[in-house]
Amino acid sequence: MYEGEGRPRPAKISERRDTIAGWIRDAGKKGLTAPQIHARLFDELDTELTIKTVQRDLNFLRKCKRAEPQKNPEHGAPRWQLVRNAEALMPVRSNDTKLSGPDLKSARVALGIVMLYEHASHLLPLAALNDLREHYERSKLLLTRHAPHDGRWLGKLVTGTQHVQLHQAAVDPQILEQVQLALLGGYQLAVRYFASNQQEERDYELHPLGLSYQDSSIYLVCHSGNPDQIRCLPLHRFRKVRPLESRLSKVPLGFELRNHVQRILVEPEPITLKLRINDRLRQWLDESETPLTREQIFSPLGDGWHLLECSIAYSQGLLWWILSHGATVEVLEPPSLRASDLRFAKSCEAWPASTSTM
Repeated sequence: MYEGEGRPRPAKISERRDTIAGWIRDAGKKGLTAPQIHARLFDELDTELTIKTVQRDLNFLRKCKRAEPQKNPEHGAPRWQLVRNAEALMPVRSNDTKLSGPDLKSARVALGIVMLYEHASHLLPLAALNDLREHYERSKLLLTRHAPHDGRWLGKLVTGTQHVQLHQAAVDPQILEQVQLALLGGYQLAVRYFASNQQEERDYELHPLGLSYQDSSIYLVCHSGNPDQIRCLPLHRFRKVRPLESRLSKVPLGFELRNHVQRILVEPEPITLKLRINDRLRQWLDESETPLTREQIFSPLGDGWHLLECSIAYSQGLLWWILSHGATVEVLEPPSLRASDLRFAKSCEAWPASTSTM
């Protein structure tokens, strides 16, 4: 006997029960009642069934050890929850089966959860990351079993850098969590901090303002009582942390976290940079490629060379970037940066050539 689009009736029943099992799984510990499932079948799938049919479906899932009812303490309708380890019993949809509207939405949300978890997990608070772990596992399962088309994105993206990347500094997870809680609660911290310059541990009372994730380190942006002296302290140098919940952190007037990204500035104010660069680097720095700044100006000098002019912060990173390009870049201005570049070039000339022995 056939119903609808030429599909056998048993196939439609099995499909409906799989959908109900998926809803119960997504509901987590809250579970779903039979009336809620009945209403959802009508609202989302436009399926008209009696409540008794829904109850038969639920009893079938219980016999298959995929779902089980939990008594409601208020004597309401039982709430159905997924049986532990029942994920393994979830059926695999064939590749040619079309997903329903709600399933398609779930697949796209699942894809977002998986990609965010895998590529931006270092930006999430530890507690949030732990809470997200279960959703991440479920989302991967949904993509690999139920939405193979969307699941093709898995393993197709990777992030990296052209620079040498140091290994991430080891941060005590409990210290990180205490710092995150202090930021959320807006209170101060008493910390034991290893001062690398003095090679000794010191005690501070800090006003946490934010976290800066930079390269291989996490920095706490804070002050120790003087809002005019903002500090960026690497968390891997924190030895102990004690919350001072009764003392609120004082946030400086007009404070913006983005202005305190940990950078090693050689000069406090931006400089007017003038570089002589070759054709290849001119192409790389074009506004349609990867410009050095948004307001840069190029002027041809002839013989395959160009003048680049822009305003930019004079940081250690800028110096390293210039030095990494070797003879393809010549610093013309400012004089202080040109002198640093020339000193490095002379030190390279004086460096003895490497020898090898057989």
